[in-house]
Amino acid sequence: MDGLQGWQKELPMAALNSKKDLAQWAIGCDKDIGGFTEASLDITPDNTGLFHGNLSLELPANREIQHSGYAAIRSKVKPSSMFGTPCWDTSLFRYLGLRVKGDNRKYFVNIQTDGVIQTDLHQHRLFLRTPGQWETVMIPFRDFILTNNGMIQEEQVEMFREKVKTVGVSLMDRQEGPFKLEIDWIKAMNTEFTEGDMDRVPPSKETSDIS
Repeated sequence: MDGLQGWQKELPMAALNSKKDLAQWAIGCDKDIGGFTEASLDITPDNTGLFHGNLSLELPANREIQHSGYAAIRSKVKPSSMFGTPCWDTSLFRYLGLRVKGDNRKYFVNIQTDGVIQTDLHQHRLFLRTPGQWETVMIPFRDFILTNNGMIQEEQVEMFREKVKTVGVSLMDRQEGPFKLEIDWIKAMNTEFTEGDMDRVPPSKETSDIS
């Protein structure tokens, strides 16, 4: 038997298919602190999200800033209620899945949980096998690395997967120039052989083995 809550293939987390979806996303770049990167998030004629712009490494006039050149998007935090901040419970899924079409830039996927340190992010490189074409990238939740303000933390704490608050994508590959990443959806996912961190035998396989 599958778990008490029943096996689930996927949990939709975020989408970028309409202007209504667009309103649920936040965008930022070094221009917010005086830099020169340009970043936008739009809906294409094909009803997919387009994260695009031009990355600049030029330093702002503020001499306290020694590095520049980043752009990022993330889903907005859902409004809190008397029960707390709504989050996604991804504990019954093994992978974070993204349907994307990108270029040859080095993007990162970011997950923020409802933890004590709000600046903590769990990050993983978004490896694209077929730049310029649509593909589904599946990243094991266990492979994400804990970071804070872009720095890998020496003490790695397991992700609080029951309380995922936001998900997003960032670019800071230290290469000036244009970038473009299309996003259709982001989901927590299982394959037919997984149920969270447990392995699973599909019902059809169990039946054939018995017979």
